[in-house]
Amino acid sequence: METLADRVGEVARCRGLVADYLRAIDSGRATAAIDAFAEDADFEAHGQVFRGHAEIRGFLTRREADSARQTAHVLANEVVTRHDDGGIELRALLLLHVRQPDGSYRLDRVLDTVHQFRNGGGGWRIARRTATPLHPTA
Repeated sequence: METLADRVGEVARCRGLVADYLRAIDSGRATAAIDAFAEDADFEAHGQVFRGHAEIRGFLTRREADSARQTAHVLANEVVTRHDDGGIELRALLLLHVRQPDGSYRLDRVLDTVHQFRNGGGGWRIARRTATPLHPTA
């Protein structure tokens, strides 16, 4: 029987996966984030969907190569849902800050993100990540 402590631990691991991959991007090591994703994951970014490790790794490789773009990702207003199938969903606002030439950071955009997790043979992984602008422009 699953205990409350088990559930809290699972949620913490899922939150940790998101924090780890965002930290990898922000520290210039985006490709290190690939292990946060399931082999068949869907990852939405910049209006495109990348499917599976090969496509996601390609996106992360291009992001890592863009060393001039320095970012700081901040999650806020997190809501966690446990689904009947055992999966976990983390919905949060993602505040994307971009470093300016003077060293300051400017808020570039706010995204409504949803990370869906599943527990497979290798533990919890991100199965799907979507991101949409909080206030889309017309």
